[in-house]
Amino acid sequence: MNKIGLALRELYRAEEDLADEYVKAGERLAVEHEVYYACKRFAQQCHLHAETLRTFAVRYEEELPAADDDEVGETTTASLRHRVSELLGRRPESGLLLLRSLRQLYLQAQEVSFHWIIAGQIAQATRDQEFLSTVDRLHRETLTQIKWLKAQAKQASPQALVAASG
Repeated sequence: MNKIGLALRELYRAEEDLADEYVKAGERLAVEHEVYYACKRFAQQCHLHAETLRTFAVRYEEELPAADDDEVGETTTASLRHRVSELLGRRPESGLLLLRSLRQLYLQAQEVSFHWIIAGQIAQATRDQEFLSTVDRLHRETLTQIKWLKAQAKQASPQALVAASG
């Protein structure tokens, strides 16, 4: 395995891990409909990023594993997470769960963003214009995810931390 291949493999793994975390967070926060549907959409986006990366990895002599499936489904524990979400409903504890989930997603999305920066440097160093263009587009989508996560945290924090304790 070459160094470029290793970097692309790390990006692929980070995208797939982020997709999985979006699915789990969406299941945990199913009563927050906006969050649920955004998480599902972002999980699909991450899977598409990983799949797109597979096609470019071949150029750098790296074979990445195929995704399990193209459709973002629910995990085997989805029904349990949905039930817990329903039971918690709009209780004060659910606000803390939301913040914790947003924090975890934000940190993982930042990791993915870092890997996209590295991929961009690879594309520039190898003068691969097609890859550079793709990296730029997919990195911007990741930055949009980060922006959305920050906005959700700003919106949820006062209610979860101040209103709940007052």
